[in-house]
Amino acid sequence: MVEETEPLKPQKNLRVTASVLDAFALLVATKDEEKLSGGAKIISHLQGSENDKDIQYVMKRLVRSLGANVAELRTGHFATLVTILNQFNKITVSDLLELVKKELHANSSSKSEVGNVALGQILLCGAVFRSGLMFRSSDDEQKEILQLLLGASKKKSYLSTVAYFILLDFVNGINKEQFSSIIWQNIKQEFKKTVKEHTIDSLYFLMMVNNKFPDKVKMKKLLGVPDLLCEENIHIICEKLMTGLDFNSVRHPIYEVIGCHIAKSPHLQVFWSSGIDSQLVKHNRNRELAALNILRTIVVNIDDNVEAIPELISKNFFKLFMDWFKGLQTASKIRSKRDDEDDHKIMIKKQKEFLNCLAKALKSSKVTNNIRLETLKKLLFSPGEINFTEITGTNIVKSIIADLDKESVKIIAKMFKGVLLNKSKRFVKEGFERNWYNYERVKAAELLSYLVTQEAVKDDTEFKLTYMKIMMCFGFFKIGGDENVAVGSEISGSIKTCFYRCFTSRFSNVDSLVSVLSALSNFISNILQKEEIRTKLEKQFPAESVECWEMLTHVCQSIEQNGSNLKVDKVFLILLYQLGLFLFSEPTHVKVARSSIKELKSCYEHYRKDRKKKPNNSKEHLSEEPEWIEVLVEVLLSILSVDSSVLRAVVQCVFRLLWEFLTPSAIGQIVSVLDPDSETDLLTQDSGSEGEESDNTSDEDETENNDDNPKENGKDSEDSDVEEEEDEEMKTPDQLRLAVQKALGTIAAESDAESLDADMIDEEDGRKLDEALAEAFSQFQQGKGRKSKKDRKDKKALSDFRIRVLDLLDIYLEKDPSMDICLGMIAPLIRCLEFCIQDNQFSELENRVRKTIRTLTKIRKFVSTDDVTLDVLCDYLKSTIEKGERSHFLYQAVGDIITYFSTFIIHCSQKINNENSKLMNKSKIYTSPLTEILIEALQNYFLNRNCLLPIIFFHNILQSEWDGNYELAIVIVDNIFNSNVRQFRRNEGIELIAGFYRTLKRNKPTTDNTLNMLTKLEMKFENKLKVTLQTETDFQVKPNFFVLLKKLINTMKMFHESCKIKLSIDIKTLLDIVSSSKGSVKSQGKTQMQESQVKQNNNIHQTKKNKKKRKAAQINGCSEPQPKKVRKPNTVS
Repeated sequence: MVEETEPLKPQKNLRVTASVLDAFALLVATKDEEKLSGGAKIISHLQGSENDKDIQYVMKRLVRSLGANVAELRTGHFATLVTILNQFNKITVSDLLELVKKELHANSSSKSEVGNVALGQILLCGAVFRSGLMFRSSDDEQKEILQLLLGASKKKSYLSTVAYFILLDFVNGINKEQFSSIIWQNIKQEFKKTVKEHTIDSLYFLMMVNNKFPDKVKMKKLLGVPDLLCEENIHIICEKLMTGLDFNSVRHPIYEVIGCHIAKSPHLQVFWSSGIDSQLVKHNRNRELAALNILRTIVVNIDDNVEAIPELISKNFFKLFMDWFKGLQTASKIRSKRDDEDDHKIMIKKQKEFLNCLAKALKSSKVTNNIRLETLKKLLFSPGEINFTEITGTNIVKSIIADLDKESVKIIAKMFKGVLLNKSKRFVKEGFERNWYNYERVKAAELLSYLVTQEAVKDDTEFKLTYMKIMMCFGFFKIGGDENVAVGSEISGSIKTCFYRCFTSRFSNVDSLVSVLSALSNFISNILQKEEIRTKLEKQFPAESVECWEMLTHVCQSIEQNGSNLKVDKVFLILLYQLGLFLFSEPTHVKVARSSIKELKSCYEHYRKDRKKKPNNSKEHLSEEPEWIEVLVEVLLSILSVDSSVLRAVVQCVFRLLWEFLTPSAIGQIVSVLDPDSETDLLTQDSGSEGEESDNTSDEDETENNDDNPKENGKDSEDSDVEEEEDEEMKTPDQLRLAVQKALGTIAAESDAESLDADMIDEEDGRKLDEALAEAFSQFQQGKGRKSKKDRKDKKALSDFRIRVLDLLDIYLEKDPSMDICLGMIAPLIRCLEFCIQDNQFSELENRVRKTIRTLTKIRKFVSTDDVTLDVLCDYLKSTIEKGERSHFLYQAVGDIITYFSTFIIHCSQKINNENSKLMNKSKIYTSPLTEILIEALQNYFLNRNCLLPIIFFHNILQSEWDGNYELAIVIVDNIFNSNVRQFRRNEGIELIAGFYRTLKRNKPTTDNTLNMLTKLEMKFENKLKVTLQTETDFQVKPNFFVLLKKLINTMKMFHESCKIKLSIDIKTLLDIVSSSKGSVKSQGKTQMQESQVKQNNNIHQTKKNKKKRKAAQINGCSEPQPKKVRKPNTVS
């Protein structure tokens, strides 16, 4: 065969047009656009040419190039050939077959050349199929083409796939009669053989054509069996699917087709267990990929055979499956670092896809609890492993457990219990078992703690207590359950953590939680009576903790004896019992638990005395702000300072029970924690305990520093701690001010307002002062961009604690809160948000604060509006919208929050009993103080350039259902036609009025008062428009003003038409005035604009000339510096 790389020289007796030769060069280009261009040139030339030599040459070259060894070369020539065969009907199959004999043949015995020639023949047959030439051929020609295709496919194994794909592509485009007459009658004999003699390509072709034409392709006549996947052929087919694989063949579509068919077959278990799994004895990437492709397709398409799902997790397959997750590496890791060539990454990706499909399949309604249970056993015990979740990094185990019913949960719990107590054995291989390792027993405890919190057993107290007591024995007392076997400290600590995790989920029934805690407390008391247990726990459970425990049990017994049906009693029981369990925890938790238990005891005694004095727990009694609730809230905040998800869940549980007892003072304690300016910031006091818990992995010196209590140390350490806390929360200018004060010494520290007299400082003192100031600024700049690890930890603890406190506010806001309490939250929440905005490390807290603010401002019902007057609301509104000491940037950053709170205050004003309602009835000119504040802000917005309120502020105010909006709208109308207002502000005023009318369209005014105010507004608008546009000569606007004005007038008209309210103004006259005024004002404005534009262009031109002069002088670096200095004064003059 002639090599394609050699230039093709036409014979002397052929005169081929030069343009045809040039076009062939484009067919070998890398870009598809160039190939299409070359093919189009060849075809267009042939269509307009009468030279037969051209068509002969083109066909010879195209057919020959199909056998080239470069894929890009074949692509362009194949596409051109298909188009030519479609356009030129005079070309026949016989002509093509003649060219194949002459041009597509192997000149040598090279294996690669044989494969290239055979591929070219297959592509030629594909061109015949694609072009439609097959339908115009005779029967003999059709037979020859098909024989050529099948013959070429046998030359190389990889060519079989190409040939059958091309043939299937042709079959998919024809009907049953065409398939029978053109294809099947010519190749039928080729498929009459046993399954062993077939290849996966021929089997795939058979399955596809049998699926499309079952009447024509009958398996029984061809293979002797009615179904290809019958029990007799399963092992043969599996062997063909799993042998002789390469990386490309594992993506063969036959695996998906086989998977879809076998998923609905009764032979599914036989196919997988004895057919596929038996061949997965040792690692082979391609075989495992093929098996994964089949299994994934089976799981996705499984429907009636769901009972076979556990059997699909077979022994051999799953052993190899887990090996990859455990970090099996192959030579590919050394060969290449690309992800698509790394065996490990390829397998992990495919295996996780399979696990996700398995989890979805187990969610099906046809899957029973027994199937889920059996699947779980396979994953966690044999052939899987109990720490399957950690190994694979998936949550399929928890997903299956969540769907189990009560009985299934108990069954799997017994199996985990056997692992924890080491009573069962770990199956390793046939004939060999071993005891469970410690990490496996800890994992069993984790799964038990997860089972205890399941919805299926939420009311089964006995079940929960059984397994919680077992974990308690391991974690608290280091005894192995019933056998009293000693337990190591490492496994004991891990199981103790699992025990506490049982309380992280929210208990649906408070009584159930109390009974569980009471039973656990009695169990602990009984065990502590044993002398050998007390001796063992001397170090872990010192005498102080024992005394605290005894005090706790005494208080709880008295509460239960007095009757614990009241909510407050249940709150104390839950807190005391839960904190009692934390006496066995780590030292940080024990310290908080001891102090909290003592405070709770005192609080409960005070509550009992108060209750005896006033047994009727009436609203009058609650309004007196009992001290016990404030103490209790302080204890809850102290508990929240510990970074524990268990304690967080407990506090949230009891806080819901305390909702009706909360007072403004109690909520004020909570809000003060969020306020950075609060003097009683509990976070600063409790941050040490948070730091202690988060620093478990730090060194001993750092831990000792975090454990230091400022109250126990001297004055110097206390001062240093305060300075550190201030450094964490202060703004940058404050930090710099402190640094300068320290540099100046006592002179500057006396008063911030005092200034130093430079004449009173001698030269030596001045030199020292310069050095001190330089050092202060240097240290400040160095520390400004660098944060220590401790600073980051402290800020993270600060953020987490405040987020936990925000949870309490959200719980309080779930029901109808008190209005005065909600209003009291406004300022602290804004200050907290400003604090977060100034430090990127508090971004999570910032988002959480914004969420709470949105929840607060959406409240529309209040349980009480006592002590809230219009004057109080005015004070809140003023403090909200005033800039105060905030910077411009900070004020703009909280602009949306200011808007939310302002609309919330307006809504609150509609809920309270207005003291001035009588004055409103007597005098029509009465204006609400809230309206006066907003009118002042509105005037400031239009007339003051330094106003920072965003326009969305007034948009939201005008969209609220409030009668004061009519007065605001009148002020806006005055400013729209005020010549002293900037032009863009006037346009914004028009937009505000338009938005106001759109709101009125949604909330139709019905009362006489609102209709009269609407009429007054529209009369004002009409008068202002006429006076301004017809009489005033100094009123100048841009053309866009008239466009917006017309839109506003049409909006007013549409509002009256839709709401059927009579118009008090003449819309047509107003539109005519606007149209007539537009031309004169526009030309006047246009003249001024042109003049200003000319001046501006002159200035720009002069500036560009100066720049060019400077640039010319600087072309060669810094040359000619003297002329540059001479020109500079001339330019200025």
